[in-house]
Amino acid sequence: MRYLRESWLRQSKLGVSPEGLLCFLPRPRRTPAGPDLSSTIPDELLSLILGYLPPTSSRDPRYKDDSTDPLAILLVCRRWHRCYTPVLYRELYLGKIHRPKKLLQTLELRPAFRRYIKALGISISRRTNMDALTAIIRHAILIRKISLNANPGEELRSLLDTIARLEYLDSLSLLCGPSMCTVVHHLRRPSLRHLELSWYGWGIGDQSRSRKLLINDIVFTIRQARILLPPADHYTGGLTSLTIFNPAVPPTVTESIMCWPTALVRFTAVCLSHALRIYHHTPASMETILGRQRESLKEISLGIMPFQGNQGKSRMIDFSSFCTLETLSMSCHNFFSSEPEATTLQKLSAPLLHHLCVSFATEGQDRPHFSTFGADKATWFQKFASEAKSANTALKTIFIAFEPDDCIDDIDENCRWPWAYLDEAAQALSKSGITMTYSRPCWTLEQWEEEKVQAKMRIAHDLGEHQPQNKEHVQRSSVSGVVCRECQDELEEESESGSELDDGLESHDDCGSEECCDHAARLG
Repeated sequence: MRYLRESWLRQSKLGVSPEGLLCFLPRPRRTPAGPDLSSTIPDELLSLILGYLPPTSSRDPRYKDDSTDPLAILLVCRRWHRCYTPVLYRELYLGKIHRPKKLLQTLELRPAFRRYIKALGISISRRTNMDALTAIIRHAILIRKISLNANPGEELRSLLDTIARLEYLDSLSLLCGPSMCTVVHHLRRPSLRHLELSWYGWGIGDQSRSRKLLINDIVFTIRQARILLPPADHYTGGLTSLTIFNPAVPPTVTESIMCWPTALVRFTAVCLSHALRIYHHTPASMETILGRQRESLKEISLGIMPFQGNQGKSRMIDFSSFCTLETLSMSCHNFFSSEPEATTLQKLSAPLLHHLCVSFATEGQDRPHFSTFGADKATWFQKFASEAKSANTALKTIFIAFEPDDCIDDIDENCRWPWAYLDEAAQALSKSGITMTYSRPCWTLEQWEEEKVQAKMRIAHDLGEHQPQNKEHVQRSSVSGVVCRECQDELEEESESGSELDDGLESHDDCGSEECCDHAARLG
């Protein structure tokens, strides 16, 4: 009891009474808490609010970020646990270190959780339980988005057959090099709207490829690919968005895929220059491929399109006949061609093309140098603006995606701030009614000037460290012996070759040139 009294005294607050004596202050009264806001809203609205707190966004639990900890939300109360559980199972990723068997057991014990899964990412390795993974997809009947990343093999056949039976599948990403048979036969779902293909090709028996990347054992020629999608099935698919990476087939096979959708709205082609050389998708072939959907495409995004030989004059695709095109994004390697600015403007004269994005990205390689956008690009845009002012173009905005490398060790005092050229181009385009914006600069003008000063100091320091020791003797001898510029250069060459400096001075003091005589007269 005594301990409790002393503990209470230590924790009490001392004060001063009105009489000026030391006393204990009375304990503060606790005010009753107000009504809990979360208890006044229905469960549906609370679940919608908690949906903006997604679980950890890192697909691999070994690399967790600062996202929401789901355990903290689940332990608030039973009501929050009940409302947040659908959010927790909404997007799942089964990586190589996950165990699909554990998830399958949970779905079998609690069948209500099966309807919560809306998106599923799958990465398959040799230790993945394919039977459990197939059962999970069979139970989750409301899946709308699937991303599959795996090495091709026969074990994927049953998995793809199960995916093809999903009734509400809306988006599918195949990063496993599917063959044409897989794309056309297994993916004919009326609900499928978004399709992403990477390393798609012919078949696993194609001997022209360096490695086996496809999951079919049939070799498809161009003629067989056309038979696979007969003319009666052309423009019957429900796809509205198509994305391709690293095509491993000739352009004619990609063209047959473009004949499948009824009305394709968005098309993206990236890493075209990384594919095999015999399958290059050049600008001419891409213009033919895009021409299959010229009447419905609204958004087109193209990476670096390779060109060879005399194709430098035709790097730019003619988009003037795309009557519904609104947004175009392409690489600067194809935008700035050897064609006149008027020709480029004519190829961009689509009636609804309002927004243009020119990217300086290098697609997974090193970031561009800061001198990539220089005076030549600013001059090009000035000429382009003068042509656009006289022509009737629908372009309203141009965005330049220019994010150069942070390393600027090779900067010198003559280098201009790169974004100054962008400002000049923007001013020229504003006179023709086109608004030009660009990425956020990596350095401000003050930082750039400060870096130039530091670079100048580094250069001077490096020159001082690498200056030859006998340079001082040469300069002193040029005054005492009145050596001309040509003789001094010869002296420096002899000093670098290891010859004796004094002998060289004796031979050059009496050179008798007019410049030496004039120099001696000026020195008095």
